[in-house]
Amino acid sequence: MKSGKRRTAEDVTEGIDLTGKTALITGVNSGIGQETLRVLSLRGAHVIGTGRTLAKAEEGCAVATGTATAFECELSDLDSIRRCTEKIRSRSQSLDIIVANAGIMTPAKLNQANGIELQFATNHLGHFLLLTSLMELFSIGCRVVIVSSEAHRATPRGGIDFGNLSGENGYRALRAYAQSKLANILFANSLSRRLAGRGTVNSLHPGLVRTN
Repeated sequence: MKSGKRRTAEDVTEGIDLTGKTALITGVNSGIGQETLRVLSLRGAHVIGTGRTLAKAEEGCAVATGTATAFECELSDLDSIRRCTEKIRSRSQSLDIIVANAGIMTPAKLNQANGIELQFATNHLGHFLLLTSLMELFSIGCRVVIVSSEAHRATPRGGIDFGNLSGENGYRALRAYAQSKLANILFANSLSRRLAGRGTVNSLHPGLVRTN
């Protein structure tokens, strides 16, 4: 029996039957998101996979052994998120598994979306809008996972610098990334309280992963 870091997604889901379940995974075109989609599909779930473009989402969904549906969802674009949630609501009655996986990490130069530093806008605010817009679909017993990082410890003193969410008052890539990951954790904790008795919410550090 494999243990620890040698265990694969197939190992830990062996014997689990997800037939009839629907899973939503963001960022399925590569890495953790694509492998999560592949294995949940293998276990019988219908997977809704999102990507920054429809082509990227379709690229990720192509690895599914079962059924998967691709949707465009650019998490730094509020209108794109709203269009995506509308499509999901029109085609899905419930969501049983949600994995908020997509994200960007430490771009060398300051980039913004709607005046907000891009990592915070994408990694936290985008997922916040996506998940809260779909809460009506969360099934009883749903499981929500938000991918955070141990890097959340590299935030400025006091945590999130709400006075500099634009990044214009001094941009440090890792510190900005850390803020977005701390926000992921705080959101997971808050959402867990809101879903108490209805579902579970966890944030996690995925470890060091060789992906793009």
